[in-house]
Amino acid sequence: MAAACPEFGFEITAQLAPHVDARTRHALAATFHTLAESNGLIADGGGERDWRYVITRDGGQAIDADRQLLGDWIRSRPEITRVEIGPIVDLKEVDV
Repeated sequence: MAAACPEFGFEITAQLAPHVDARTRHALAATFHTLAESNGLIADGGGERDWRYVITRDGGQAIDADRQLLGDWIRSRPEITRVEIGPIVDLKEVDV
């Protein structure tokens, strides 16, 4: 019996500044999703002021370059005050 294939991905958590209004929050989330999708990634999750996303690759495995891409974008946003980007892990073996 063969072991199940791993599903490598990572988690991103972020906190938006208190002054960010609903319109801006929605626009940021839409831009984040567009960036992920245009690079073959799936961003599953969300939130209002506290974001939590699990990132996977459509039909493949997320890699460090994916972490770098999304991390660079999210850290460049002045509306976001705190960012944590987890390591690449087998999502089938951890509770995310």
